[in-house]
Amino acid sequence: MENTDEKMLEARISDILTIAGKTREHRVSNFLDPGQQKMAEKVARSFAGMAFYFDGGWEEAERKVMVAFPDYLKDEPFHAPLGALRMTPKDPDEHPGHRDFLGAVLGLGISREKVGDILVTKTGADVIVKQEITEYIGLNLLKVGNTPVSVEEISLKELFKPERSYKEMKSTVASLRLDAIASLAFGISRSKMAPFIKGENIRLNFKVVKDPSTPVKEGDVISASRLGRAKVVEVGGQSKKGRIYVRVHRYIS
Repeated sequence: MENTDEKMLEARISDILTIAGKTREHRVSNFLDPGQQKMAEKVARSFAGMAFYFDGGWEEAERKVMVAFPDYLKDEPFHAPLGALRMTPKDPDEHPGHRDFLGAVLGLGISREKVGDILVTKTGADVIVKQEITEYIGLNLLKVGNTPVSVEEISLKELFKPERSYKEMKSTVASLRLDAIASLAFGISRSKMAPFIKGENIRLNFKVVKDPSTPVKEGDVISASRLGRAKVVEVGGQSKKGRIYVRVHRYIS
């Protein structure tokens, strides 16, 4: 059964596509996490004559908006209304984290769906937002936690683009089940991983999954409580014994 949040998201995406078709123009959603993007893509593909793409402000964005439009507009230039703000602590010895910057923005009464990726740097953070709220944040965000900050608007081209550190694991698995892939990713035996999954400690593409046999595919992101996050970067061919080659990156924060 779909939960209420999923039904509401499907309705919002359907509205965006319907309006874009009627008005014959581009329409843009709020930010979606990877799991919501998959759901939005499924809805969009059911609309004949409509096209769409996702944009998060930079190449490796996790949170993105959907841009929907009639497919005959595909050659017309359009820039999604995204903005970016650079937040810099006035005390160079203060180093707030991702949660601190997000909390400061949401503390202004802004909903999470208006905020994209937050790219934490050694000197502060670059925050991607819907263009409509950049001025409001710039005028009203004075502190991150107890740390005074300066806020300036920057272009998306100026964004700090972090390189994520990761540990690469290569192996073969009998099947592309979640418990097998998560066991490889986090170095925990499959017998221990299965009850860990059943205890609602794993998210697949940002959605809680309770069934250890859930299928996993290339590109999927697995988040595990207290263990971190991993991405299935490659699913290869089969070994002579019929096992499947898999390459996984576990991110090191």
